[in-house]
Amino acid sequence: MLNFKQIVTFAYESEYETAYDLTIKKNFSSPKIYNAKGDLSKRWYVYFSFRNPETGKLKRVTPFYGDANTYKTKEDRLEVLTQYGKNAS
Repeated sequence: MLNFKQIVTFAYESEYETAYDLTIKKNFSSPKIYNAKGDLSKRWYVYFSFRNPETGKLKRVTPFYGDANTYKTKEDRLEVLTQYGKNAS
């Protein structure tokens, strides 16, 4: 007969084994926005990385600018870059 500690340990191991399996690696990172710390005179862009199948390491993809840098306000740039990021994922 199992005692309480054995039941809890067994339930924890079976439930969370796959949830915290760190051997499974994502093929893409989530898109991120570079906003130059709010400086509108610099270029803003979206960037992400993908896993190179030959090396197994993440490699940065060329940043995507689109027409985001034609916008003159921070809010407009963030809005368009957010949309680019959503479309990339």
